[in-house]
Formats: sequence, structure tokens, C-alpha cells
Amino acid sequence: MKNIDSILMTPALFDQRERHRRSLFSYTWGELIPKVFEDVPKYYRPGNIIASFGLWELWVWQFIRTIGLNPGDKALDVCAGTNDVGIRLLRKQPAAFVTAIDRSKEMQEVGQSRAGKYGVHIDSVIHDAHELPFPDNSFDVVTLQAASRHLQLDKVLPEILRVLKPGGNFYHCDMLKPGSRVVEWLYLRFLRFSIAWTALIFGSTEASRNCNDYFKDAITNFYTPEELSEVFRLVGFTNVTCKKSIWGGMVGYHKSQRANSDKS
Repeated sequence: MKNIDSILMTPALFDQRERHRRSLFSYTWGELIPKVFEDVPKYYRPGNIIASFGLWELWVWQFIRTIGLNPGDKALDVCAGTNDVGIRLLRKQPAAFVTAIDRSKEMQEVGQSRAGKYGVHIDSVIHDAHELPFPDNSFDVVTLQAASRHLQLDKVLPEILRVLKPGGNFYHCDMLKPGSRVVEWLYLRFLRFSIAWTALIFGSTEASRNCNDYFKDAITNFYTPEELSEVFRLVGFTNVTCKKSIWGGMVGYHKSQRANSDKS
């Protein structure tokens, strides 16, 4: 049987879905989320671990396992936060070069401190990921983890494709919309409870508490793993593969590539 999600994800539908997400979340993305990321850096990692009942570490570990990085490779970690992915990549491949980009200077300040503690160097760029300040064909690898729900994918993904070298790989991991409605129903209620519980434990600010419904709504209006695979193909990525988590596709690990111009 053909997958209905993949059949329906046309360029027109992708444009419609992105315009709908913007209409719902523009204020949250522009005003509340930056304030949230002024608050959460000091407890970002332990907060995610508690909110996921310990599954966060497993998800990140599984993501890092999917990433191929060779000595001398230049990697860009988009929406790098506190540099968790970059640090793990350099511990996996010390001879690589990692650049982190994030619009939150507070997150990157913590991230640079963490990198120093682990004895690795990560170049830090404070900038909006929707307009990557790098030349074309700059990176062998680009990673994006736990952030795409908060981004305009019709703007970010073409930028990622642009800065990748021909033949370069893009690795993506995020919480996605489960394909099963039953799993989605359970998942969203768990998410609402876990976020509220974490905010209470860490004494989150008002901006963070006001985003409680947003995190649930962001999943509801996001993409299933299969739909996101089709989105990547629509944007121009090739060799798109996806490995879903065992929790009904709540977390997906995508790998895709910029076509090698010598072979196109």
C-alpha cells in the first residue's frame, strides 16, 4: 500500500502548511521563544531529561550514531543551543571542525562554557538560522536537532541546502507528529503534563509557562516522519532516509544529501 502522507505532500500543500504555521505561531516564534531561551539555558539539558522521563539522552545518542563525520570535515550545527550535538560530534571525531549557529546568545554562552569544560573548540555564530551567514558550499555536514518545530522550514531548509557542499549530508532529528492518532492523543497529553511539571521544578519564567500550550500545538501542526521526508525532497535534497523511533514516530532521524553536481 502506498503511503498517503507522501502522496499528499505537494509543493502547494507544503506552502499552505508553512503559511498556516506562520499564521498560528509568528508571535510565539518572534516574541515568546526568544524570551524562553533567555531563561532555559541554565537548565536546558536536565530540563529535557526530566521532561522526557530520561528518554532525551537516548534520543540524542541515537541521533549522533546516525551522523558520519570524517577527519577534516566542516560541520554546521544549526540552532545549536548549548552545543550538546557539537560537543558529542567532536568527541566522536576530534579532527573535525564544528561551527554552531543560534540566535540566542544566552544559549551559546552556556554552550561555549560547556565546550570549554570538555576541551573542544566550537566556533560560535549568533544569527537567525533563516538566513545563514555563510557562503554557498561551505560545509560537509549540517545538523539540526530539536528545533525545526520552531522554524519556518520553507526558509531554513533551502538555506541549509545552499551552504552544503555537493555530496554533503544533512542530518535532522526532532519530535514529530506521530502517524497514529491514538499515539498522538497520548503523546500530546504526556507532553503537556511533562512541560508543566518541568516548569514547576525549575521555576520557569512567565514566558516559558505561557508556551505550555504552544509546544503541544507545534506538534499538532507539524509533519509526520513520512511527510517530512517528502518536504526534504521537495526542497531539493536527495537520498532521503528516515528512521523512526520505537514510540510510534514521535521522534524521527532523517538523513539527506545535496546532490553531487559532478554526477547530476
